[in-house]
Amino acid sequence: MTELILAVTPSRGRAWLSQGLGWVAGYVVRRDDVASAKTPSALFAELGLGFPGSPFTADAPYIDTLRIPAASYLALESPGTGDVIPPFRDHAPLSGTGFVESASAMVPYWWLAPSALPAGTSLWRAHADGREEILAGYAYVATGWVSVRPDFGLPTVPLRSPELVGIWAEADGERLLADVLPDGTIILCSPEQREGMQQSSRGVWWAATSRDRVDRIYAVRVVGRWQNRRVQLVGLERGESGDRAHIVFLGHDAIDAESLGLTKSDAGVYEGVVSASEISGLGEEQTEILTDAAAGEAE
Repeated sequence: MTELILAVTPSRGRAWLSQGLGWVAGYVVRRDDVASAKTPSALFAELGLGFPGSPFTADAPYIDTLRIPAASYLALESPGTGDVIPPFRDHAPLSGTGFVESASAMVPYWWLAPSALPAGTSLWRAHADGREEILAGYAYVATGWVSVRPDFGLPTVPLRSPELVGIWAEADGERLLADVLPDGTIILCSPEQREGMQQSSRGVWWAATSRDRVDRIYAVRVVGRWQNRRVQLVGLERGESGDRAHIVFLGHDAIDAESLGLTKSDAGVYEGVVSASEISGLGEEQTEILTDAAAGEAE
């Protein structure tokens, strides 16, 4: 299966590994297109990491990246193509052309709207001397991240907002939290003990099953409008003074997002926490998942 590469900012890395964040977003490239980039300086150029406010530097001792299986449900859009409306507008070196401007070659990139982390995603570190090492892997939703190094400890953290950005299945008349392994195996989850299920370190009960035991499996995203702009809801906090919504801007326009006072968490990713009452037209988008491993490969 094709893998996508995403540079990991320190804050996003902490959110994935120690805060239970279950979604991924930002500009990605195909791993095959940057296979020769094995040092921080090379990754800095090939991934276009010199954007305004970037936490990355070309002379860093290391840069971490995610290697993401190109699952069929990932919400990918290609800047610079006529079928993306509205068109992308961003800062160099990712200014909406669909190619990284600072790369030594023409490296195409895609923008990934918040999508559930695919099972089989891995976290890698590229050192200045050219060494590459894997630090951890995302097994599946019931287990979360698993360290592959004894000196790289990871805390056990609960699931976070899978009802807003997650994978769900319908089986025997129930809707259950789910995941799809790279080989097509389905993971079904339950918050309560069930016969035939085992409990994970995250406190989730789970079992593996085959596709023919599941009626449907699909990815869920919740979208709406805020300030008359399209946004995605990725978190919700209940409070005595009213609910607060964590949103990600879907408008493709970095300059517009900045004018709205949204926080830039990565290149092309603008977020904010607003009153839930300010969001209109909320609706759940469902994307049917293909379980054939070949179906998830990028064109």
